[in-house]
Amino acid sequence: MPVVIAHSHLNPGGVTRIIESQIDSLQGEEIKVLVGACPDGSKIKSKNAELHIIPDLNYLERRKYTDQEAMEMLHKVHREIREHLTRDTILHFHNLNLGKNPIVTYAVYLLAKEGVKVFNHAHDFAEDRPSNYSFLEEIIYDNFSQKLNEVLYPKLPNYQFGVLNSFDFDRLKELGVTEDRIEWLPNPVTFHASEDLPEKADAKQAICKELNIDADKLLVTYPVRVIQRKNIGEFILLSILFRHRANFAVTQPPQNPVEIEMYKQWIKFCNENEIDIVFEAGQKVNFENLLRGSDFCITTSYKEGFGMVYLEPWLLDTPVVGRDIDFITRDFKNDGFSFPTLYYKLNIPGIKTDFKDLNLKMQMEIISAILSGKLEKHKLFEQNPILNTLFSDVKLHITEKNKTIIKNNYSLQGYGIKLQKRYKKMVG
Repeated sequence: MPVVIAHSHLNPGGVTRIIESQIDSLQGEEIKVLVGACPDGSKIKSKNAELHIIPDLNYLERRKYTDQEAMEMLHKVHREIREHLTRDTILHFHNLNLGKNPIVTYAVYLLAKEGVKVFNHAHDFAEDRPSNYSFLEEIIYDNFSQKLNEVLYPKLPNYQFGVLNSFDFDRLKELGVTEDRIEWLPNPVTFHASEDLPEKADAKQAICKELNIDADKLLVTYPVRVIQRKNIGEFILLSILFRHRANFAVTQPPQNPVEIEMYKQWIKFCNENEIDIVFEAGQKVNFENLLRGSDFCITTSYKEGFGMVYLEPWLLDTPVVGRDIDFITRDFKNDGFSFPTLYYKLNIPGIKTDFKDLNLKMQMEIISAILSGKLEKHKLFEQNPILNTLFSDVKLHITEKNKTIIKNNYSLQGYGIKLQKRYKKMVG
């Protein structure tokens, strides 16, 4: 059956990787990919999928639009998507409701009203991002006089949803979507099996040599693109607390201009205070070898759509520690996953606030106080006993059990079977 996969862009990141995995899992189907921007289309084309760049699908400039401007853009986007669809096409749109381009959101709603089979794959929700939600309201309600909830969650049998976790499954039901129109679709985990990679000790030696860091210390890697919700300040704080035992690396810089200023401030802060973090390590060495050679992967993020960081490193025999996001990890724990050292809060002595809830300036002040000795390290360990075991050795049987669960429950093959079943149900 013909499938059209659509998204605002194919920039490196989580959604792009899922689109690539999705294409891999649907081999044999006729697939087109429609995106607003694509820095490198070779991966998509090599998978025998047609790639079409439609700039109007990309993020919409955030400003006020006249009704005429909005209507003209709507007709154009509607026409540009429509010409790629046949009667039985599944239009599989990623993050359609996130509020990055409300014109596209409304155009797809109108296509669904005309009978197009829409699968809205929700990785993230505008309801969690107030400025995005306001933008949706400004366009859809102010310009088109449509009720926002009807456009985002229409009661149409041919308009169905994919979600990444049980939390979002329940959220959609509360928003009025019937259970039969929701597919719980955990992301596939597609790293190579570790037997295809170098020995762990060899990988670490090579990586530490390339990054010019001490291989006798632990290597702790945060495999992430640095954006606000990834809580990089907490990662830097932990690097100070464990600087005698570990080297800390983070893999990717932000791409969103809104996030770049925050990132630059943290790099400047680290340089001025001689905090030895390897930034952009994923651009300096092979990413899989980096994770393979790490003693631990860590996450300090306080918000995730799926939480791939909790799963992928185990396939490379690298344990995952750090901040627990309960509504994400509960699904993994229900599958039998063991996480040796996750914590829910990081308390700061003298402040009755979780470190993640402090703004950038206050986080920097706390870290500066530790560096100067005004705030004694041992008090943080007293307030947060979990820190005493954060980087304890992880038993081999835990790693092996977690790897088995990933292979059984998060395989690419199983993902493709789920998708095809849902598509067939939609086509009837």
